[in-house]
Amino acid sequence: MTLPYSPANPPQKALSGQDKNSFGYATLQSRLPVIVSKIVDDVYRSYHNLSDADPLKKEKEQEAKKIIELIGGLRYELQRDKPFRPLTDEREDVEEWNQTLAEYYPTSSWYKASWLFSECYLYRRIKEAFALTQHWKDYDPFFEQKQTVFKSSQKAVVSMAVQLTTPVDPKTHKSVLDIKVQEGPESKGTRDAFFEMVQVSLWGNATDLSLLDNPDLAKVEELQRRMLSSGSSNNSSANASPAASTVHLDQVAQEDREEHASELEKHADKILSNDSELLWSKVKSMRNGRVDIILDNSGFELYVDFVFADFLVRAGFASEVVFHAKRIPWFVSDVMPIDFQWTLDQLHRPTSDNNNFFNPTDPIEQQALQALGQKWQSYVNNGTWKVTSHEFWTSCYAFYHLPTHPSAQDLFQDMRQSDLWIFKGDLNYRKLVYDCGWPVTTPFTKAIGPLGDGEEKAEGVPTVVSFRTCKADVVVGLAEGVKEKMDKVAANWQVSGEYAVISVSP
Repeated sequence: MTLPYSPANPPQKALSGQDKNSFGYATLQSRLPVIVSKIVDDVYRSYHNLSDADPLKKEKEQEAKKIIELIGGLRYELQRDKPFRPLTDEREDVEEWNQTLAEYYPTSSWYKASWLFSECYLYRRIKEAFALTQHWKDYDPFFEQKQTVFKSSQKAVVSMAVQLTTPVDPKTHKSVLDIKVQEGPESKGTRDAFFEMVQVSLWGNATDLSLLDNPDLAKVEELQRRMLSSGSSNNSSANASPAASTVHLDQVAQEDREEHASELEKHADKILSNDSELLWSKVKSMRNGRVDIILDNSGFELYVDFVFADFLVRAGFASEVVFHAKRIPWFVSDVMPIDFQWTLDQLHRPTSDNNNFFNPTDPIEQQALQALGQKWQSYVNNGTWKVTSHEFWTSCYAFYHLPTHPSAQDLFQDMRQSDLWIFKGDLNYRKLVYDCGWPVTTPFTKAIGPLGDGEEKAEGVPTVVSFRTCKADVVVGLAEGVKEKMDKVAANWQVSGEYAVISVSP
């Protein structure tokens, strides 16, 4: 099937920086220059911190200065709306990028092209600056930011680890989650846990570094509070005996569940289109299936993605979870395979390691983090969890092209073996719906084209779900009147990250 759409010709009018009232314009005008400037600062700090004992220090410094020069030039081009130029490095995707530029945007520029293309092109140009070097090829200029924000998540990370791993039943030594799912995949406990986990996964997407130009760590913590109360981590007793701790944690867990449920109910009103029931009808019928999660942000969102994947495995819905990461630094905080493993490593390090990333003082909290990290690492080791990457995820192409694009055929053929595709976050949502001017009442199943349920649906596409907090202009699947109501409630509801959609195509 040949699609009539292209990066320059989406199914509706493309969103672009030419509209000065759009979030795309604000991004090109304000947000992206700040992000680019931070790269210069990061590289400057990194090469000034090189050891004098490093025999390659001078070469690395020279290359770093060249990177700074190229990034400075990129910022100049962006701020003055200069025409796009071809890529000059030797990565495997260069030919496709340059062909796309020549075919669809031969004379275009940052504000004239679609916002989706311009933003993707920016991050590919950032990669070019590093790919042209010998010593900085694999350097991630956003890694320090990822670390800082994840470190600020300790309270939420530890609290969830305690709830997921610490025994609350003195006889069986089962955790809260294990008790909920023990009666089977279609039990009330499993169902309740599913709806909690869906919201946890959804709101984890709120911490997006590409939108937090100057991350306020207090704000990050407040965002995470949406998905849990203060948590048992604040109430566990380091001096209690194991039996007393179990009983105490049972009481605490009950209090946490009540407050946690109240917190989730409060934020359920902020989910403007909620297909959770439709998703449950699919998931509850799965037994030892395969789930593919197309990842978004590293750090805390990746952590809660692990939590959701763990639930799917424990409940018996999935025996294989495939995580799709990016191959290059992308939209500041997107997950690369190295981020995936690094995150696991921070959890299951021995507590005697003085260099622990997280440093809870309570032994119960320490044990919970280690137990969770070890469990998740075992999933990786035995093949239950797999992490992979593909150039298509960092191309400029919307996901309409996944079934037919020549360079994505190996990816699509593999993903057809899955029972469920979970797309996390805002950029994946934009690419699902081609980031164009759909009326907000357009059904999600229509807006995702060949991945939906219309006449053009590609063969072999399973159930598709998007967990997305709204951070860009496009949104679909809303009931009549919702947009008009929201325009009165919050003028920036489409881009603030305060509201969300859970959208499913069966």
